[in-house]
This record gives sequence, structure tokens and C-alpha cells, in this order.
Amino acid sequence: MLKSSNENIYGAFELKKIYSKNYSIGILLGILIHLFVFVLTSLMIDSDQKQNGTNEKLQVVTYVELGPPPSIIENPTNAIAPKTNPTFGNLKPAKKGETTSEFKIPEESNSVGNVKVEEKKLPEKKIEPVDETYYVSVDVMPEPFGGMEKLQQSVSYPEEAKKNSIIGKVFVKAFINETGEVTRAEIVKGLGYGCDEEALWVIKNTRFRPAKKNGKPVKVQMVIPITFR
Repeated sequence: MLKSSNENIYGAFELKKIYSKNYSIGILLGILIHLFVFVLTSLMIDSDQKQNGTNEKLQVVTYVELGPPPSIIENPTNAIAPKTNPTFGNLKPAKKGETTSEFKIPEESNSVGNVKVEEKKLPEKKIEPVDETYYVSVDVMPEPFGGMEKLQQSVSYPEEAKKNSIIGKVFVKAFINETGEVTRAEIVKGLGYGCDEEALWVIKNTRFRPAKKNGKPVKVQMVIPITFR
């Protein structure tokens, strides 16, 4: 048993030594074979090119020799027209100390004469007259919103009138426009003691339904009584 084991160890050592040598020889042979095939292929390609005359020289062509590239539009309609010289008159060279125009007018041309440009007149806008008349009597007279009772309820009895036991009516003339606003107010008949001022304040701060004449709002003047008691 011991002898067999020694033989196996010795055989493995020999195989390992032979394997390394054979491996190196194999790699070297592989490299030599590849080099030989590469050189042989290159020689064959050069020989074919010489026989077929494929070794041609390249010619460098400049942009000027090629010319401009062709247009990609078949019928260009928006192409820019080439710049041309003016068709009217001929260029007149200027002389020293001479005043000249840019162009020399041909002798065969006719004189146009003085051209008068008239400004177009716009039609005059008709301004409708504004009726500033305050009517006294119309189809529908103004009326305070809420009625005369609400207007009377907004009146405050002045303290001075209370002390002097003033009782009566103040008549106020009110000028009312087409929108129902009081534009002006004045006393027609007063009581004094602060009643006149109170009556004017109440009338000026009251909004009316507009008066109407022939179905249209109009200005009206009317006298409104304000009672103090």
C-alpha cells in the first residue's frame, strides 16, 4: 500500500511538469500560426489590388468648382428678386459746386405739374340739442320712492321750532332731471326757526321716479310742501 501511494505522487509531479512545457509550446505555436495567416492574407489583398488597378488617387474638389447647391423647391414663388438698377431716369454724376438731384430726368418725359392733395372731409356729426327745459306740467309727474308719506317721515322737527311752537308748511321748489335726481331746490314759502333748512335737506336727498312726456323721461320743476308740527 505504501509503494502504490509513492508511485501516484511521482506520476502527478511528472504530469504537472510536462503540462507546463506543453502549454507554453502550444501558445507559441498559436501565435506563429496567426501571424503567418495575417501576413499571407495581406500579401494576397495587395496582389489583387495591383492586378485590378484599384489604386486610384483621390481628387479634392473645392466649393467653387462644385457651384451652389440646387434648390429644394421645384417652383419657388417667393424667391427674392435680384437687385436691379432703377428704371426711372439715369444716374447723373454730380459736379463740383453744382446742386443736382439723384437722378437725371430723361428729356422725353412729360412734366406732371403741381399736384394738389386734398384732405378728405369727414361728414360733420350732428349734435342733438339737449333739452334744458324744466317742464311744469307733463303726462307723468315725479313721485318719491315710497310715496309722500315716507318723505314726510324723514323730516326732523327742529329744536328751535319746538321751543317757539312753530307749526305749518314749508313749500320747496324742486328741479328734478330725467334720472329722478334733484339738481336744485329753493324755498318758495318758509317758516324759519330751522324749518327751511330741514325742508331743503330732505328734498335734496330724496330720489324720485322720473317724469315722462310722450313716453320719454324729461326734466320737471315742482313745488313740494313739507309739514312741521
